[in-house]
Amino acid sequence: MKVLRSIYFSFPVRLVITHLRFNHFLVLYWVFLFTIVSGHFGSLLGIPYLFLDPVYLDNVNFWSFLIMGLVLAGFTMAFNISSYILDSFRFPFLGTLPKPFAHFCLNNSLIPLAFLIYYIIRIIGFQQTMEGDSGWHIISDILGLLLGYLLTLTPMFAYFMRTNRDIFKVLGIAVDKPKSKTARKKNAFKKLRRLRRNAVRVENYVSLKFKVFSARRFEQVFDRVLILRVFTQNQRNAIFIELFLFIVIISLGLVKSVPQFQLPAAASIVLLLTMIVMFTGAISYWFRTWAITTVIGLFLILNITHIAGFFKAIYQAYGLDYTVERAEYSVGEIRKLNSPDNVEQDKANILGILDKWRAGFGESKPKMVLITASGGGQRSALWTTKVLQSADSVLNGNLMKNTVLMTGASGGLVGAGYYRDRYWSEQNKAVDLDAVGRDVLNPIIFSLFVNDIFVRTGTFEFAGHYYPKDRGYAFEQRLMENLSLEDRKLADYYSAEQNAEIPILVMAPTVVNDGRKLYLSSQSVSFFNTGHDLVDVKQQGVDFRRLLTKQGADSLRFLSALRMSATFPYITPNVTLPTQPPIEIADAGISDNFGVADALTYLHVFKDWILENTSGVILLTIRDSEKEPEITSIEKESLFQRLFSPLKGVYDNWDYVQTIKNEKQYDVLKSTMGDHVNRVEFEYRLNLDGSPKDRASLSWRLTEREKKNIIRAIEHPLNQKSLHSLRTLFVEDY
Repeated sequence: MKVLRSIYFSFPVRLVITHLRFNHFLVLYWVFLFTIVSGHFGSLLGIPYLFLDPVYLDNVNFWSFLIMGLVLAGFTMAFNISSYILDSFRFPFLGTLPKPFAHFCLNNSLIPLAFLIYYIIRIIGFQQTMEGDSGWHIISDILGLLLGYLLTLTPMFAYFMRTNRDIFKVLGIAVDKPKSKTARKKNAFKKLRRLRRNAVRVENYVSLKFKVFSARRFEQVFDRVLILRVFTQNQRNAIFIELFLFIVIISLGLVKSVPQFQLPAAASIVLLLTMIVMFTGAISYWFRTWAITTVIGLFLILNITHIAGFFKAIYQAYGLDYTVERAEYSVGEIRKLNSPDNVEQDKANILGILDKWRAGFGESKPKMVLITASGGGQRSALWTTKVLQSADSVLNGNLMKNTVLMTGASGGLVGAGYYRDRYWSEQNKAVDLDAVGRDVLNPIIFSLFVNDIFVRTGTFEFAGHYYPKDRGYAFEQRLMENLSLEDRKLADYYSAEQNAEIPILVMAPTVVNDGRKLYLSSQSVSFFNTGHDLVDVKQQGVDFRRLLTKQGADSLRFLSALRMSATFPYITPNVTLPTQPPIEIADAGISDNFGVADALTYLHVFKDWILENTSGVILLTIRDSEKEPEITSIEKESLFQRLFSPLKGVYDNWDYVQTIKNEKQYDVLKSTMGDHVNRVEFEYRLNLDGSPKDRASLSWRLTEREKKNIIRAIEHPLNQKSLHSLRTLFVEDY
């Protein structure tokens, strides 16, 4: 009983209790990190992998974990500093100790130490089971983490050792004359009353030599006024360190384009948490019991100024001219753009392209292929590329020759666009699956946390205009570097598509303002937007080239077009177009994550020509999910889960809703075109020996294990059957 009492009233335990009682926000930040590392938060998006498998300069190694150690130690020090500023006055004995801040940090290390140990255990388990790393590689990673931790803690502790006073130093230093003796006494006694009222009972503490001593060890020099001076001076030094950390983080934004300064995504997340901890500590220290009210007030002020447009930053589509008069975006203008004359003109243009495509096959009628690729981040990009590579192989390299249209969303179109570019290149460059699976997320998250949240720095020039270097720029640059793409405009594909040298690629992101599709292509494709009755039918979309002709639509950067189609919340921001009213563009997957609806519209519009000039049509669909998974029972839910289950149910089933809608459209088209239309479907499925936990996350960052199981998914019996069906359909042609 005596031992338990001693433990309960020990300084480390009392600090934890104090945090749980008074500093809920500081504890929540650690809980947040624990839930991420444990896999209970963000597992579907791959967020835990950012911590367990951090990437730096495209590698997971000693250096990437060294950086993680550096930032985690910085977060720990921010936690210690904020705790010291807020709670040191609760422990009067602390001011009697030599090096009080160092003692505070040591005794305040239970939570940080518990997290570090748990983090190391999770890293070892992940690297062994998920990545199959050798023992030496894992040891190297852990050593990097620990070394980074020490490299941050050592200079910070050295600073506090040299600058922070303890009571012994105070006793030997003459007291400066106060400007106002009366005010000084009044302030001191006010603080003393608070100290007596809020003091926390502590019986023992751990010294810097890791020995346990009584908290009354130096009671003979227990001068409360002098103790207050110790705390005040130490708190000022702590605030100085917080300002220094803030300046370091902001400074990183100035060099965000340099690869060596692009930290692992997890490190960027920890940096943001560090900023939040420092902000929380500062607000709590200065406003005390008014802290929550102050935060609410600041939020309301920020919200009002944001609505007024003072701090609202728009994300632009590179290549467009935002300085000229804005294009009108209204129902009336959309109807003009989708006028019968424009629709017929665009149809005639496509028919001309189809005639050129047909001429490339001589006398025999060719098979026509339309490719649709679903969204799904980087896993979809890699899966789409692998499927196209495999399909091309069974067709003896003739897949692109027979393909007239590519549609889809998000990562699927990134993979499709990359494959088309490889085919179009003069050297007919081979596809590099490793390049497609290379990390894209790190520079995006880094730019978000050190640049976009605060002040965006840096500009770049494209098509004669200057744009800010935000995380949209980081996404595009990373794609271009990874895939070795040429920095082309949308119009650069016009001639090759006109001459039927490459398939037409159509992107259809969603207009947030009204839910319509915005059709992005180097060709005008207004025929996608309407039905036969142009008077009563709701305008389903708008052609990008026609809408923004005066704003330089043809100069749009192709990578920006891909980004607009692949907008992912918080990662790739919504693009705002130069229209009146301004319209924001969201992910294409909101309206059709598979691109099937647009492909079926294309077949319907050109049905007569297709029936006359082709020997058949193959709708090659690439999905990053199962089309018809097994039905599962609803699991038991907590009260919290129950509150959000209706929203979760809609989100989880959105792909299935779209699939059912596409199936109905396909059945209608099939009834009119009969056996002239066939469908070959590929699905990203784990092989029979795979575990559900092996399924790749929805992210722009893949682990080595995820890349392997995505590539191996082509070996699944269903996909092998699809490859066989594709070969059989072409057997007469090749």
